Amino acid sequence: MDVLDELGKRGAILTGMHFVYKSGTHGPNYINMDPLFPDVNLLSSVCAQLCNDLLEWKSYETVVAAATGGIPLAVLSALQTQWSGVSAVWADKRGDDFAFERAGFVNQIVGKTVLIVEDLLNTGDTTRKIIDLVRGHGGDVVGVSVICNRGPHTAESLDVPKLFELSKVDFQVFPADTCLLCAEGRRIVEDIGHGNAYKEANPDYSGGYVKLLS
Repeated sequence: MDVLDELGKRGAILTGMHFVYKSGTHGPNYINMDPLFPDVNLLSSVCAQLCNDLLEWKSYETVVAAATGGIPLAVLSALQTQWSGVSAVWADKRGDDFAFERAGFVNQIVGKTVLIVEDLLNTGDTTRKIIDLVRGHGGDVVGVSVICNRGPHTAESLDVPKLFELSKVDFQVFPADTCLLCAEGRRIVEDIGHGNAYKEANPDYSGGYVKLLS
Protein backbone atom coordinates (compact mmCIF):
# COMPACT_ATOMS: atom_id res chain seq x y z
CA MET A 1 0.00 0.00 0.00
CA ASP A 2 1.22 3.50 -0.89
CA VAL A 3 0.13 5.35 2.24
CA LEU A 4 0.80 8.81 0.82
CA ASP A 5 -1.31 7.98 -2.22
CA GLU A 6 -4.17 6.83 0.02
CA LEU A 7 -3.90 9.98 2.11
CA GLY A 8 -3.86 12.10 -1.04
CA LYS A 9 -7.07 10.46 -2.30
CA ARG A 10 -8.78 11.45 0.95
CA GLY A 11 -7.63 15.05 0.89
CA ALA A 12 -5.32 14.57 3.84
CA ILE A 13 -2.27 16.12 2.12
CA LEU A 14 -2.66 19.89 1.85
CA THR A 15 -0.23 21.89 -0.27
CA GLY A 16 0.32 25.45 -1.48
CA MET A 17 -1.19 27.12 1.59
CA HIS A 18 0.17 28.71 4.77
CA PHE A 19 0.33 26.65 7.95
CA VAL A 20 1.80 27.09 11.40
CA TYR A 21 3.42 23.96 12.80
CA LYS A 22 3.73 22.78 16.39
CA SER A 23 7.39 23.84 16.41
CA GLY A 24 6.31 27.43 15.65
CA THR A 25 7.72 27.33 12.14
CA HIS A 26 5.59 28.03 9.07
CA GLY A 27 5.25 26.24 5.76
CA PRO A 28 3.06 25.67 2.70
CA ASN A 29 2.24 21.99 3.28
CA TYR A 30 0.47 19.92 5.91
CA ILE A 31 -0.60 16.32 6.47
CA ASN A 32 -3.89 16.06 8.32
CA MET A 33 -4.41 12.43 9.38
CA ASP A 34 -8.02 12.94 10.45
CA PRO A 35 -9.60 11.79 7.12
CA LEU A 36 -7.88 8.42 7.58
CA PHE A 37 -9.60 7.47 10.84
CA PRO A 38 -13.26 7.02 9.76
CA ASP A 39 -12.27 4.38 7.17
CA VAL A 40 -11.87 1.44 9.53
CA ASN A 41 -10.85 -1.03 6.81
CA LEU A 42 -8.12 1.24 5.49
CA LEU A 43 -6.93 2.09 8.99
CA SER A 44 -6.77 -1.61 9.85
CA SER A 45 -4.63 -2.25 6.76
CA VAL A 46 -2.32 0.61 7.72
CA CYS A 47 -2.02 -0.75 11.26
CA ALA A 48 -1.21 -4.21 9.89
CA GLN A 49 1.77 -2.63 8.14
CA LEU A 50 2.75 -0.68 11.24
CA CYS A 51 3.02 -3.78 13.37
CA ASN A 52 4.03 -6.53 10.94
CA ASP A 53 6.20 -5.19 8.13
CA LEU A 54 9.49 -5.58 9.96
CA LEU A 55 9.38 -9.26 10.71
CA GLU A 56 12.90 -9.27 12.10
CA TRP A 57 11.71 -7.28 15.07
CA LYS A 58 11.50 -9.40 18.18
CA SER A 59 7.93 -9.96 19.31
CA TYR A 60 6.38 -7.36 21.59
CA GLU A 61 3.79 -7.77 24.31
CA THR A 62 2.21 -4.30 24.37
CA VAL A 63 1.44 -1.62 21.79
CA VAL A 64 1.51 1.94 23.15
CA ALA A 65 0.40 5.25 21.68
CA ALA A 66 -0.38 8.79 22.83
CA ALA A 67 -4.01 9.78 23.28
CA THR A 68 -6.20 10.74 21.68
CA GLY A 69 -5.40 10.17 18.02
CA GLY A 70 -3.14 7.26 18.81
CA ILE A 71 -5.83 5.23 20.57
CA PRO A 72 -7.26 3.57 17.42
CA LEU A 73 -3.72 3.00 16.14
CA ALA A 74 -2.72 1.15 19.31
CA VAL A 75 -5.88 -0.96 19.43
CA LEU A 76 -5.96 -1.89 15.73
CA SER A 77 -2.22 -2.56 15.62
CA ALA A 78 -2.52 -4.94 18.57
CA LEU A 79 -5.40 -6.71 16.81
CA GLN A 80 -3.45 -6.98 13.56
CA THR A 81 -0.16 -8.20 15.01
CA GLN A 82 1.13 -11.65 14.10
CA TRP A 83 1.73 -12.51 17.75
CA SER A 84 -1.10 -13.55 20.06
CA GLY A 85 -1.93 -11.97 23.39
CA VAL A 86 -0.72 -8.46 22.55
CA SER A 87 -2.19 -5.68 24.69
CA ALA A 88 -2.94 -2.10 23.67
CA VAL A 89 -2.69 0.89 26.02
CA TRP A 90 -2.38 4.62 25.61
CA ALA A 91 -0.94 7.52 27.57
CA ASP A 92 -3.27 10.40 28.41
CA LYS A 93 -2.20 14.01 28.26
CA ARG A 94 -1.30 15.53 31.64
CA GLY A 95 -0.29 19.16 31.25
CA ASP A 96 2.76 19.18 28.97
CA ASP A 97 3.48 15.51 29.68
CA PHE A 98 1.75 12.14 29.47
CA ALA A 99 0.76 9.51 32.00
CA PHE A 100 -0.80 6.05 32.10
CA GLU A 101 -3.96 7.00 33.99
CA ARG A 102 -6.29 4.11 33.13
CA ALA A 103 -6.72 1.23 35.55
CA GLY A 104 -4.36 -1.64 34.76
CA PHE A 105 -2.42 0.15 32.02
CA VAL A 106 0.85 0.32 33.96
CA ASN A 107 0.63 -3.46 34.49
CA GLN A 108 0.87 -3.86 30.72
CA ILE A 109 4.16 -1.91 30.71
CA VAL A 110 6.18 -3.16 33.67
CA GLY A 111 8.61 -5.80 32.46
CA LYS A 112 6.99 -5.92 29.00
CA THR A 113 8.42 -5.50 25.51
CA VAL A 114 6.72 -2.50 23.93
CA LEU A 115 6.10 -1.20 20.40
CA ILE A 116 5.20 2.49 20.17
CA VAL A 117 2.98 3.55 17.26
CA GLU A 118 2.44 7.07 15.97
CA ASP A 119 0.54 8.62 13.09
CA LEU A 120 2.77 11.59 12.26
CA LEU A 121 6.29 12.14 13.54
CA ASN A 122 6.84 15.91 13.45
CA THR A 123 9.09 17.42 16.10
CA GLY A 124 9.37 14.07 17.83
CA ASP A 125 8.63 15.62 21.24
CA THR A 126 5.52 13.51 21.91
CA THR A 127 7.21 10.30 20.82
CA ARG A 128 10.21 10.96 23.05
CA LYS A 129 7.91 11.62 26.02
CA ILE A 130 6.13 8.30 25.43
CA ILE A 131 9.47 6.48 25.13
CA ASP A 132 10.64 7.98 28.43
CA LEU A 133 7.30 7.20 30.08
CA VAL A 134 7.43 3.54 29.05
CA ARG A 135 11.02 3.17 30.21
CA GLY A 136 10.20 4.97 33.45
CA HIS A 137 7.66 2.23 34.19
CA GLY A 138 10.11 -0.57 33.42
CA GLY A 139 9.04 -1.29 29.84
CA ASP A 140 11.48 -2.37 27.12
CA VAL A 141 10.91 -0.28 23.96
CA VAL A 142 11.73 -2.51 20.98
CA GLY A 143 10.91 0.15 18.42
CA VAL A 144 8.75 2.97 17.08
CA SER A 145 6.50 2.55 14.05
CA VAL A 146 4.96 5.60 12.33
CA ILE A 147 2.64 6.22 9.41
CA CYS A 148 4.65 9.23 8.25
CA ASN A 149 8.02 10.62 9.29
CA ARG A 150 7.84 14.34 8.60
CA GLY A 151 11.19 15.16 10.12
CA PRO A 152 14.83 14.07 10.02
CA HIS A 153 14.17 11.49 12.72
CA THR A 154 16.09 8.23 12.96
CA ALA A 155 16.23 5.37 15.44
CA GLU A 156 19.42 6.94 16.78
CA SER A 157 17.88 10.39 17.29
CA LEU A 158 14.95 8.82 19.17
CA ASP A 159 17.28 6.46 21.08
CA VAL A 160 15.34 3.31 20.13
CA PRO A 161 16.50 0.04 18.52
CA LYS A 162 14.28 0.46 15.44
CA LEU A 163 12.32 3.18 13.66
CA PHE A 164 9.95 2.00 10.95
CA GLU A 165 8.11 4.46 8.71
CA LEU A 166 5.41 3.72 6.15
CA SER A 167 6.20 7.01 4.41
CA LYS A 168 8.52 9.98 4.67
CA VAL A 169 8.17 13.59 3.49
CA ASP A 170 10.50 16.56 3.62
CA PHE A 171 8.38 19.72 3.75
CA GLN A 172 9.83 23.21 3.35
CA VAL A 173 9.65 25.21 6.60
CA PHE A 174 10.40 28.82 7.54
CA PRO A 175 11.18 30.42 10.90
CA ALA A 176 8.21 32.58 11.90
CA ASP A 177 10.23 35.80 11.91
CA THR A 178 11.62 35.25 8.38
CA CYS A 179 8.69 33.40 6.81
CA LEU A 180 8.46 33.98 3.05
CA LEU A 181 4.74 33.20 3.13
CA CYS A 182 4.20 35.93 5.71
CA ALA A 183 6.25 38.31 3.55
CA GLU A 184 3.91 37.51 0.65
CA GLY A 185 0.91 38.23 2.87
CA ARG A 186 -0.53 34.75 2.35
CA ARG A 187 -3.47 33.90 4.60
CA ILE A 188 -2.76 31.54 7.49
CA VAL A 189 -4.94 28.46 7.95
CA GLU A 190 -6.24 28.78 11.50
CA ASP A 191 -8.22 25.56 12.04
CA ILE A 192 -5.58 23.02 10.95
CA GLY A 193 -2.25 22.90 12.69
CA HIS A 194 -1.47 25.69 15.13
CA GLY A 195 -2.75 28.66 13.17
CA ASN A 196 -5.36 29.52 15.78
CA ALA A 197 -2.75 29.93 18.50
CA TYR A 198 -0.73 32.10 16.13
CA LYS A 199 -3.83 34.20 15.46
CA GLU A 200 -4.40 34.74 19.18
CA ALA A 201 -0.82 35.99 19.53
CA ASN A 202 -0.84 37.91 16.23
CA PRO A 203 -4.43 39.07 15.58
CA ASP A 204 -3.26 41.93 13.35
CA TYR A 205 -1.29 39.79 10.89
CA SER A 206 -1.75 41.68 7.60
CA GLY A 207 -2.27 38.57 5.47
CA GLY A 208 -5.34 37.53 7.43
CA TYR A 209 -6.61 34.05 8.31
CA VAL A 210 -8.77 31.40 6.72
CA LYS A 211 -10.68 28.34 7.94
CA LEU A 212 -10.72 25.18 5.85
CA LEU A 213 -12.93 22.93 7.99
CA SER A 214 -15.97 25.13 8.53
